[in-house]
Amino acid sequence: MSDDPLEADCRKILVAGNCILRRGIASVVRDVVPSASIVEASCLSDAKARLGSDEFFAAIFDIDAGDLNGPINFRMLRANHPRLVLGVLSRSDNAGVILSYLAEGVNGYILGSATQWEIECAIRAILGRAIYIPPSVTGSNPAQADQALAVPPLRRNMRALTGRQSAVLKLLLNRYSNKEIARELDLSPHTVKIHVSALLRHFAVPKRMDLAIAAS
Repeated sequence: MSDDPLEADCRKILVAGNCILRRGIASVVRDVVPSASIVEASCLSDAKARLGSDEFFAAIFDIDAGDLNGPINFRMLRANHPRLVLGVLSRSDNAGVILSYLAEGVNGYILGSATQWEIECAIRAILGRAIYIPPSVTGSNPAQADQALAVPPLRRNMRALTGRQSAVLKLLLNRYSNKEIARELDLSPHTVKIHVSALLRHFAVPKRMDLAIAAS
């Protein structure tokens, strides 16, 4: 039996998008989790049908595909499949776009322009149930997402955070506003919003004021 927690957990994974991209993502997923069963879907309706007829651990979508209507689709997917790990891949690195997908329940946002190694780190982080945000957007080290997965899942609450997320959390716990955090860490307000959203998702709490209890 493998000691890798991903090998144990990731039984069936759906990959949806156009032919070339979905096969590329599927290939990377197989490299990360060789034992996983990969199912490909050509479009959103095909993906929904497959998710409704079988049990999947995770689904990764190419959101640049023409049949997707933005983040609202993922709000519905999250409502219908609350335990499903959701990842998206896109060429857009707009902070507002990334934030909108995280807010609707996506576990991780992968940049299509990333290197193969960065995409592998992203997929490993997402399948490990971490909240993954492109390091080029947040200014963090891409290796941190991969390193966090070495921590056993039940002990990852604090140690799975990136250095930047920990810094934002510390300021949040000291009652800093988003604007104050942005000034303190020399970040844009959009980037701070992304980090705060990731922290809320990471600790599974709905409001900033709940983070103090969850982080403890």
